[in-house]
Amino acid sequence: MDDYDAFPYESIAFPETHPHHLAVLGRLLGLDTASPATARVLEIGCAGGGNLIPLALGLPGARCLGIDLSARQIAMGQDLVQTLGLGNLELRQGDILDLDPSLGPFDYIIAHGVYSWVPDPVRDHLLRLASRLLAPTGIFYVSYNCLPGWRMRGMLRDILRYACRAAVTPTERIAAARAALDRLRASLQGLEAHSARYLLAEIVHLDQVHPSYLLFEYLAEHNRAFLFSDFAADAERAGLRYLCDTDPRTLFPSTYGEAVDQALAPIEDGLELEQWLDFVTNRNFRQSLLCRADADLPEEIAIDLDRFAGLAFRADLRPAARPDLRRVKDNPFITPADVTLQVSQPLTKALVLELGARYPDSLSLAEILPAAIQRVEAAGGGALAQAVDACLQELFSLFAHNAIAAQPEPRHQPPPALDRPRVWPLALAQLAGGARRVTTLNHTNLDLDAFAIQLMGYLDGTRTPDEVALTLTDDLLEGRLAPPKALGTQVWPRNKLLARTQTATLELIALFGRQGILLGD
Repeated sequence: MDDYDAFPYESIAFPETHPHHLAVLGRLLGLDTASPATARVLEIGCAGGGNLIPLALGLPGARCLGIDLSARQIAMGQDLVQTLGLGNLELRQGDILDLDPSLGPFDYIIAHGVYSWVPDPVRDHLLRLASRLLAPTGIFYVSYNCLPGWRMRGMLRDILRYACRAAVTPTERIAAARAALDRLRASLQGLEAHSARYLLAEIVHLDQVHPSYLLFEYLAEHNRAFLFSDFAADAERAGLRYLCDTDPRTLFPSTYGEAVDQALAPIEDGLELEQWLDFVTNRNFRQSLLCRADADLPEEIAIDLDRFAGLAFRADLRPAARPDLRRVKDNPFITPADVTLQVSQPLTKALVLELGARYPDSLSLAEILPAAIQRVEAAGGGALAQAVDACLQELFSLFAHNAIAAQPEPRHQPPPALDRPRVWPLALAQLAGGARRVTTLNHTNLDLDAFAIQLMGYLDGTRTPDEVALTLTDDLLEGRLAPPKALGTQVWPRNKLLARTQTATLELIALFGRQGILLGD
């Protein structure tokens, strides 16, 4: 605990924990989950509130409670809550072992980064507590390291803990770990063993993460991984029932390829199937959803496509080429993570185009289907414009591949005021606290370089984009801002530098607007 208090964990948003996502998955499996808009939400191990604060800000009608052992991190979060004037969120210092059912009930309970990283008594109490705190239709999110995949990462943990055995303070341990990583990197160059390639990839990843992740994932005293089947059995003994993972792909072996689908087809038990998927994919981390053992669920849990059709959707997919809306033909669409997926049904393609044009709004099928049908008809797609069932199945496949998102109710974001852009208060407060990433409307994290941070600080609603670009140009010329890599190291004449800065300013403002972090008119 001394490390955790002395060296605060980087507290950020975790999209998979948002009640919108949890509610959708519960409803698809037959659980009548509470509306997130008015839900009671508890986060155990909330750190500085980086996950719960934006959640409460986006759900003003919800009641949220965050509890963490670190008094320092709770105090940091409370300062931000006060700055934002959040009346629907309380952050409280507390020990998990001291919590009891009098806190409840809660519609959604979140425990991210807790289960694997605490001693056995705390872990056992957490499961029993959640089973008694959950509302009848509540969902408990819990993340943990899982076997067999974590054994590879555990190998690196063993190395780093050995290298840090003589270090005392958190700063000393991080420095010793970094030195060990550098030595490993140099030693592994040219080795072809799979373990060497894995370690090099992990080192590259650790070069990019916050030091707190290295400290608490690799150097902490407690970090235990579990077989999924053992976790599910422990949850059952505590009065909980496993629903699914936050990643819908684990429900469908076909999303991992035809060979996996065929090889695992004989397995009829759902828990056994998920365990084998962990084996096949060498999975090292899980984000499991649990409900009460007595929850009112269908005898056989299965996806309900009718419920899926009643959700609201958003998508930020761009077509690699002009989609063919006249015939059933694969067309590639690219996600923001540069993953390419094929979409074949003309009506699905039109729906994805409609969602992209209105992103970041989440829209019901009733809102967007007429326009999508009109697109297909105008392109000469004929009867394919009415192929709603085939479209719905393909839309669900995109959801299962995490290419589109769903939430229980539609959400319409006012168009940003682009003439005098204004960043929403949370982002400005995060930057004021020294963060280099901000939370978006959709509960994701947007990493920023120095140029973007400086620009965002000027978006207070008093300046036009041209005025912002002029100020940034002065900052660059007068040394208050280091030039971004795109500008290179050469000295630019003021007029050319201003032109480049104006272009970059408009591009970033458009990005901020699309991410939902600019306020509307």
